[in-house]
Amino acid sequence: MSEFYKKENSNIHRGIYKLSHNATNNYEKVRETIKEYINCEKNDNIIFTNGSTYGLNVVCKMMIEEIIKKEEDEIYLSYMEHHSNIIPWQEYINKEKKGRIKYVPLNKSGYINIKKLISNMNINTKVISICHASNVIGNIQNIEKIIKKIKNVYPHIIIIIDASQSFAHIKYDIKKMKKNKSCPDILITSGHKFCASLGTGFIFINKELSSKYKFKPLLYGSNIITNVSKYKSKFVTSLSGLLETGTQNIPGILSMGISLEFLKKINWNYVYQYEMYLYDLFIYYMNKYMKNHFVQLPNLNLSYKKENINYKSHMQTHPPVHKYNDEQNFTNDHNITQSKQTKSIHSQHDTFKIYTHDTRKYGLKKIGILPLWSNTFSSFDLVTFLDFKNICIRAGHHCASLLHKYYLKVPDTSRISIYFYNTPQEIKYLAQQIASTSFMLNEMKNEK
Repeated sequence: MSEFYKKENSNIHRGIYKLSHNATNNYEKVRETIKEYINCEKNDNIIFTNGSTYGLNVVCKMMIEEIIKKEEDEIYLSYMEHHSNIIPWQEYINKEKKGRIKYVPLNKSGYINIKKLISNMNINTKVISICHASNVIGNIQNIEKIIKKIKNVYPHIIIIIDASQSFAHIKYDIKKMKKNKSCPDILITSGHKFCASLGTGFIFINKELSSKYKFKPLLYGSNIITNVSKYKSKFVTSLSGLLETGTQNIPGILSMGISLEFLKKINWNYVYQYEMYLYDLFIYYMNKYMKNHFVQLPNLNLSYKKENINYKSHMQTHPPVHKYNDEQNFTNDHNITQSKQTKSIHSQHDTFKIYTHDTRKYGLKKIGILPLWSNTFSSFDLVTFLDFKNICIRAGHHCASLLHKYYLKVPDTSRISIYFYNTPQEIKYLAQQIASTSFMLNEMKNEK
């Protein structure tokens, strides 16, 4: 990005001078890089956006009038959705008095009940828009199975996948998905989720869908026109031309290309194993530091069993990406004892609990996201004190109010997010500080 501003700064699709020509070529190369990365076809559409919120709004507004025409037309969402995948649909339905929202049935572990979903659908079901992975509990839905089942029974249903949380953890192969009849019609993600710049993202739109419907631009003006007369204008026909209106975030979009070139080199099976190792390591340390204070969220069918994890065996099979400077210290970490600070506070109070949520089952995957909740103190208090320890985790409903209200049944959570650049040392430090801060907050409450 710095290099662009220093040496290549120019607008695209405008000037005929060399600087503009080079900027345009580099901008369009990112589109080709994305197509290559997700292995889609040449005629499939890639539209640049400033992120998933914008992308989901664009998708809703450009197509909803073409698809939702009657009051009985149905849009399926899930309780796990980000507000950006709920509110645009609500606003149209409430304003136009057309269509209705229905919610995908989930099992107790937070996975879509596919059989029940199919039985609930009918000829009036027009759209299903769901996330591939939850931004709160991290569950990865089996979207290929879901898409294939739906398309086999109701091929007319448009399937939209919000890949904001999953894209950085899962390698997509669009051609393979098409061959298996399990390809979404639309897929949306944000660039900053996969190591690119803030304010970037893209939409994939299957060429079969774009050839079937006449989509409208969201904004008018700029480069979307082919002719402007006094009372009427004509527009370009390409979706990228219609939807990428105005001056784009060119350096940010270039950063997506650079990020994807880096991610191409990654062994994704190894990354997943490493993330789950860190995930398990966090739970291991939390159980060590908090003992009976660290439990699962109540009333949920959870599969995590700490005795099933053999850490020494796991480490031999999947060594960490980041080596300890002292290998002996790394080995010793698996036989850790509580710190004096934690132990002394722990012995004073046994009245509170901190809950987690882990729903892995055989064949069902998660990404490295883990929410915590306490029945004693606020999630906001926890993350505020952790900030003093240079730990950045988020508190609140994470723009997923329905998930907290109807599924987790708690007002808010503190969310831990793990990625391949995190280290075992950081995970240990995180667990230590969460434990000591939790005991401190509980002690403060008891002193009131």
